[in-house]
Amino acid sequence: MSFDFLSRPIAQGNYEPEGIYLSAPFEGRRRITQRWGDNPGLYLHFRSGGVPLQGHNGIDFALPDHSRLLATDRARVIEIGNDPAGYGLYIKLQHDWGESLYAHMQDFAVESGQLVQRGGLIGFSNNSGRSSTPHLHFAIRIYPYNRSDGWGGFVDPLPFLDTTKILLSGNTTTKRSE
Repeated sequence: MSFDFLSRPIAQGNYEPEGIYLSAPFEGRRRITQRWGDNPGLYLHFRSGGVPLQGHNGIDFALPDHSRLLATDRARVIEIGNDPAGYGLYIKLQHDWGESLYAHMQDFAVESGQLVQRGGLIGFSNNSGRSSTPHLHFAIRIYPYNRSDGWGGFVDPLPFLDTTKILLSGNTTTKRSE
């Protein structure tokens, strides 16, 4: 068997870890305000699977209020909920490779059970739940996962995202938590 990508240069973003390549969960270019693993002391009081979190278990993106949130890959909406003391209004999508979570939303554009295409509108950003500014908390779980791993089964989504849509800055940690 021959792999044609071995005979030509690898284009950025086309061959990601685990073969998962996600589009941005928003339109335009956005700045990260809190990275994966930031603020470990703050997140110790949050538990997943009975275990305290080791740090921030997703990435926060600065978004103006009511920004359009987009599915990063083809999926089915498996959960729409409200966690007032944490994620606020949130959506969980199930993909072939795992799950994605969008939190601190203002409103939803989909219903539970609905199929959504990559880049499809799923809702709008806000600062619902434990949040002080409008932003998107984005997280992913890759099958198989363990909710008791200290991260709630989530992994850092940054290696799987198109970084041309993300503004990386030197100091990305904020005082806000979710």
